[in-house]
Amino acid sequence: NRVSGWMMMEKITSIEITNRASGPYYEDEIVVETVKIYRTGKIKHLQYNGLAEKPVKEFDYKISSAEMNTFFDLLVSRIKIQDWNEDYSVPVCDGWSWEFKMRHSNNTAKKVIGTVEPPPRGKQLRSSIYKLTDFQVKPWMF
Repeated sequence: NRVSGWMMMEKITSIEITNRASGPYYEDEIVVETVKIYRTGKIKHLQYNGLAEKPVKEFDYKISSAEMNTFFDLLVSRIKIQDWNEDYSVPVCDGWSWEFKMRHSNNTAKKVIGTVEPPPRGKQLRSSIYKLTDFQVKPWMF
């Protein structure tokens, strides 16, 4: 009784996307945004200004576990985040950078970084996240 390869993979339990502005900014300007999405149905959106070590704004959302399982299945089947390289950075003087982290049920984690351009199917991922809930403030991603 063989189990196919994708069933053997550990489940993704959470993802986290952080965008950072680089270059000049005002100290009270939002320059870092993080979105954390947990398979349990919890979504956190954090905003940081140029001075803050702690978020200056925090938004929490909850969606059904069925919707969240569908979303996490989409990450693997359509967006294929497991196939992403570890670095999509290009040399830039100014602009922004992003960091994507995913955690698996066996407590392993993978980090992917980049600048300017999103990862493969990153725009599709962003669109899928925007559809998860009615965000009070749309998170800045990729």
